[in-house]
Amino acid sequence: MRSAYRTLAYVIAALVVVQSMSVVFALAGESRWISEGGVMDKAVVEAQEFVFPEVLGFLIHGINGTILIPLAALIMLILSFFTKLPGAVKWAGLILLLVAVQANLGFFSHSMPILGALHGLVALLLLGAAVYAGLRVRDTAAAAGEPRHVTTS
Repeated sequence: MRSAYRTLAYVIAALVVVQSMSVVFALAGESRWISEGGVMDKAVVEAQEFVFPEVLGFLIHGINGTILIPLAALIMLILSFFTKLPGAVKWAGLILLLVAVQANLGFFSHSMPILGALHGLVALLLLGAAVYAGLRVRDTAAAAGEPRHVTTS
């Protein structure tokens, strides 16, 4: 259970990195498309067409942020009850809370753009919490004097 918990923590951290990469990829493509004469208006958005190839980044960002990360955080919280690690439930709960805040900031930033800045900040907090939760598994096991599993070839 501990290795699954640790793996999910690192998966969440990696997915947060994918989030930032995908949205910047999409925004850079959109910027280039506009500078080459493309026009972004309501009709283009509602058409849901790939008017520039990098628009795929927005799709990745949406699926990742609304399905994959919340699912991983929920599974991590469930696993945390079985890991018997001190603080595992607290950190998994914090991660799930940050994911919920992050998702809501993303949804509401379309009507209040200032929330987009908080969306970016919470992403950094989520990344840090996920990495820390993963590192805690190793540190807690070492503090308890548990042997590390080392494979030799």
